[in-house]
Amino acid sequence: MRTKSVMKPRRKQYLCIFVFSALCVFIFGFNREMFLSNLTAYFKKQFHFGTPIVQQMYKQGALYFDLETFLEAYRSTSNTVDNMIQKRIKFLSRNDNKIGVYLNPNKVGEDGFLDSTFDSLDESGGSAIVFDVKGDYVYFQSTSPLAEEFGLINPLYELPEIVAKAKERGIYTIARLVAAKDPILSLNNPDVRIRHPKTNIAVGYEWVDLSNPTILEYNKQVMRDLIAAGVDEINIDYLRYPTEYKQSLIGLTWEEKAERLEKFIRMARSLIDEQDPSVKLGISTYAILGWNFEVNVKPLGQDVVRFAPYVDVISPMAYPSTFKRGAYYDPNKHPRSRMYYLVYQTLKGYEELLGEEYAWKLRPWIQGYYVTQNDMRDEIDAVFDAGYCGFTIWSAGNFYSVPYKVLPELEIPDRCMGLI
Repeated sequence: MRTKSVMKPRRKQYLCIFVFSALCVFIFGFNREMFLSNLTAYFKKQFHFGTPIVQQMYKQGALYFDLETFLEAYRSTSNTVDNMIQKRIKFLSRNDNKIGVYLNPNKVGEDGFLDSTFDSLDESGGSAIVFDVKGDYVYFQSTSPLAEEFGLINPLYELPEIVAKAKERGIYTIARLVAAKDPILSLNNPDVRIRHPKTNIAVGYEWVDLSNPTILEYNKQVMRDLIAAGVDEINIDYLRYPTEYKQSLIGLTWEEKAERLEKFIRMARSLIDEQDPSVKLGISTYAILGWNFEVNVKPLGQDVVRFAPYVDVISPMAYPSTFKRGAYYDPNKHPRSRMYYLVYQTLKGYEELLGEEYAWKLRPWIQGYYVTQNDMRDEIDAVFDAGYCGFTIWSAGNFYSVPYKVLPELEIPDRCMGLI
């Protein structure tokens, strides 16, 4: 069974307030009709009152205000309320059911854009934003001594203000940190570049060695600021080796590449566990790994199976436009559209790779650019049909008019809601 739309993640106390207020009615004899009227107004303000879930809660609440019914069913009602609270808490703490959009750093700092995004997410049922914190530069006023020394701080927004606004609106914050592709740093500091282990010749000037002590410390300092600011999740992107160069120039086996990338992940995991274990750690990965792992892990070093124990979220970048036209999808053999099948099969491939122990960590990226409303529906249906609950939508220019139209129409599976 699926339920239209979804009650947006809000603060845990809402349901507790509901139960506590009900008890006050019985204990102190407040006017029942007046209370129910006020309760209706409260829910309209706090939630999308028209959703079936909230309507059901309201009807159940009205039933329980019948004193005789309440007393007769006290034990079962008490158990039901307790279960609802526990499910709601579990729902709020989940990181795999977030539905969000990506925001580039210029847009985040643009007057009014963030508030407009929050409004659109609120109206459409979204629950998260992913925003750049580090790319070519660090995009907020970091306290990192190395960022300052290297001249890499280019503040485009106030990070604490962004996080505070998001929390006030009940929006989950995902800080996207670009790791290995660091062209300004690499250009000015040749020692941190990826180098052939025998010849010591650098591989271009844009890519850095994530196992280099300077790189590890620089990123650690930036991540420490993110944790202090209260972000909900850190997503590491470009956690890989470049594919535009001959592999002989890099001179590493895929196991050696994975080992060096793992050092970076372990650094991030240790820092989070030390500073604030409630912060989630995620990685963005190539979708193609879910199709042919053995072939594609060799140039990338992106061993998701090896990395899985250290992270909370794994986000394959399942953008159908990145798959070669005429390959992978055959309309005569495969279900539904190309958009649907490529997202669905990417997740199923990852599921097979990760197994039951880690597949639950999947929350994919899906394509939000050059799409129609049917495309968006197909991609989202593919996520749900594959057995997963959340996704983040990528559009480099942050054009989300199509997703905002489609999201309110979603039929979200009960299993994704934590509240049945």
